[in-house]
Amino acid sequence: MTWAFVVLLLAGVLAACGGGGDSGSESADSAARAPAATSGDRDAGAGSAERAPEGAGEGAGAGAGPGAEKPRAPLTAAREVVHTASLRVRAEDVNASAAKAKQLVTGAGGYVERESSRTEPPRSEITLKIPADRYGELLNTLGTQLGTKLSLSQEAEDVTGEVADVAARVRSAEASLASFRKLYERADSIDEIIRLENEISERESDLEALQAREKSLKNRTQFATVTVTLVSKDAPKEPEDDSRGGFLGGLESGWDAFTAFVGGVAMVFGWLLPFLLTAAVLGLPVLAFLRRRRGRVSTVAPAAGGSGPRPEQDKPEQQEAAGPSGG
Repeated sequence: MTWAFVVLLLAGVLAACGGGGDSGSESADSAARAPAATSGDRDAGAGSAERAPEGAGEGAGAGAGPGAEKPRAPLTAAREVVHTASLRVRAEDVNASAAKAKQLVTGAGGYVERESSRTEPPRSEITLKIPADRYGELLNTLGTQLGTKLSLSQEAEDVTGEVADVAARVRSAEASLASFRKLYERADSIDEIIRLENEISERESDLEALQAREKSLKNRTQFATVTVTLVSKDAPKEPEDDSRGGFLGGLESGWDAFTAFVGGVAMVFGWLLPFLLTAAVLGLPVLAFLRRRRGRVSTVAPAAGGSGPRPEQDKPEQQEAAGPSGG
């Protein structure tokens, strides 16, 4: 039995060693297959990357690396800007400079919107419409070739949102009008036809108003407005702005307000003076006459009262006289 027990123990140990060797060999085989599969996946990924479009490969590579260059943002749409400028020029010959300004603008594709001029002293004011793409160039030319530039002010208004909103509303109005016209074609009753005609007329008026607004915006963005004022050398210079602040500025403003108030009161008094004099000339004699008449009435009243009977004073005397006799 001792030998049998030893044999069984040896058999168990050998069986355990054999199972561990098999499991170790299996894990080794799986480990060997795993790198092979990984390399196969890499080869497949490389093949798919080669087959992918060139742009897709670049995008994937850019997003993979931490230090890779970020993709560029798309360019923004062009802005719709309304340009306005006011230019004041001192010219030797106002008429010649005005003709030259109009010639420069019309030659560049613009036009003259409004013009006013006078002879004494010579002065001309021209409102010009200049193509937006040549606005800066022509503004510089007008400021240098017409004479001596005295002042220049410019403004720019971004109306991109308004232009997009009006365009969207125009498209919506057109689609709505087209829908109503289709319904009008399929209408089969008089009431429905009349209702659809009214709706179509309202939609058409709204669409025309939106189209007019869109056209105005388009004209404002395509053409810059430049107002050129031409003055002669003999024209007086514009007063400079010498406004001051602080105590002296407040004192000066207060004095100006006080003098303006006094001047206004004097003007009102001067306006009323003729009426006051007329009232005095006509009213004083009437007032004197009324006073004299009141004095006469006051002197005549006591005299008339003294000659008349005084019943109130006689009654006590009569009572006193009748008292003893009655007793």
